[in-house]
Amino acid sequence: MKMRTNLFFTYILAALLFTNLTAQVNPGDKNLIHSWKFDDGTANDHVGKLAGILKGSAKISNGALNTTEPNSWLELPAGKIAINELNEVTIEAWFRPLANGNTNFHMLAFFGNTQNAIGVNYFFMTPARLDDVSRAAISCDDVSTPWSAETGVNGPEFDDGKIHHMVATLNATEISFYTDGELKGTSLLASNNSIKKIHPIFAYLAKSGYTDDAVWKGEIFEFNIFNKALSSEEVLYLFKNGAVSTSIDENLNLLPEEFSLMQNYPNPFNPSTSISFSIPENSFVSLKIYNSIGQEIAELAGKDYTVGTHYVKFNAENLSSGVYYYTVRAGNNSITKKMILTK
Repeated sequence: MKMRTNLFFTYILAALLFTNLTAQVNPGDKNLIHSWKFDDGTANDHVGKLAGILKGSAKISNGALNTTEPNSWLELPAGKIAINELNEVTIEAWFRPLANGNTNFHMLAFFGNTQNAIGVNYFFMTPARLDDVSRAAISCDDVSTPWSAETGVNGPEFDDGKIHHMVATLNATEISFYTDGELKGTSLLASNNSIKKIHPIFAYLAKSGYTDDAVWKGEIFEFNIFNKALSSEEVLYLFKNGAVSTSIDENLNLLPEEFSLMQNYPNPFNPSTSISFSIPENSFVSLKIYNSIGQEIAELAGKDYTVGTHYVKFNAENLSSGVYYYTVRAGNNSITKKMILTK
């Protein structure tokens, strides 16, 4: 009996340890200073009130900044963002590249200056490059060969036409890089590199500070700036709970051939989850949530959607633990699935 009791407590301790190791911490909005979500059809900053300017063939469609056409990017007000005045900084992006569309050097987000067609005194992150990596890096004080003065971290290349999440953080001593919620690495800053030295001259989405670099092709659904170097737990929370546009096709090259409803993710969940459905033609779509006795408790969608795969965020913060059902209807089609809320 004693052995079984000890074994029971061993299991409990291991479970608690695992929970702590995989804990997600909500960073909240306290340190969020700028947020471009594009969900209202504009390039407005929902937090810091600094609007971006569409350049070239860039456009905002389906809740995203679309830079799939050549020579397309968004210019942000670098001087007002004043990234060099921050003690710590995190930049976060939800994006989807044009499949196999970014095979050269480019940058998804760039803060810095350009001299003699070369990017200088900069901070950037990018999901794919000519050398087949994703990367976040900072380079200061070298205006002739700034690439050789970089402190950076590499990750896996993302040029697959699918949705991804990318985060880069900077503080006084180090740079960290995350892709899809996972820490790819942390590097100690070289003595020449610091936030204070980043020039507040240019700030771009989908454009590099190097004039000859290609413009990044794809869609950016959300771009955020925090005045804090977020922790791994906070980045994981953003990845697991981040609100992605409610009308995102899963792949730029593929359209669904049939009506379908996917299992929500994550499941079980607490407090939020994502629900996705696919429609083979333009349709009016209804998406509703029901409790275990069939009472409707929320309507997440009730509008016209275009052909494609669409994602909707469901937040159950005010609901109690239990089994819930979600039903999507489009035309004469209807599908219901079960999900579990655990608190």
